[in-house]
Amino acid sequence: MGCPRRLLLVSNSTLHGGGYLGHCQQHIQSFLGEKVKRVLFVPYALHDRDAYARTAREKFASLGYELDSIHESCDPVEAVRKSEAIFIGGGNTFRLLKALYDNRLIQEIRKRVLEDGIPYMGSSAGTNVATVSINTTNDIQSFPVNNSCCFTERAVEALCCTKCLLYSYV
Repeated sequence: MGCPRRLLLVSNSTLHGGGYLGHCQQHIQSFLGEKVKRVLFVPYALHDRDAYARTAREKFASLGYELDSIHESCDPVEAVRKSEAIFIGGGNTFRLLKALYDNRLIQEIRKRVLEDGIPYMGSSAGTNVATVSINTTNDIQSFPVNNSCCFTERAVEALCCTKCLLYSYV
């Protein structure tokens, strides 16, 4: 049967006038607790993954957690298998989901969250992909549709960590 789902789904990573994850940092600490020491960050939704990982690493360090970025790993699937917690950041939902599929991470993240019960945190696009489908995302207009990236009905299936659809941009 699987473990209880441990999800923290955040609409966005910043609020006007605040810093990165500043509006939800107490919730992050409460959610991850003292047992989690390292968080695996998935920065695939933004183009500049190094800068994004740096920003996330600084925030999580200020909260008392070490952060590893999956894009720096030689084996992303193994990084997910070894993770204590996963945080998927925001950006372009389609870019993110494509990278999750390209790196064969959908099933592995699903297993870790739904069967192993590790904490999953998502912000914006990371929240969108936690659902059953990315059909509710509003960033389709910002994703280049060309022959190298086509999304079929099957390809919009997401992680299915929660059975509901969310609209995180309101």
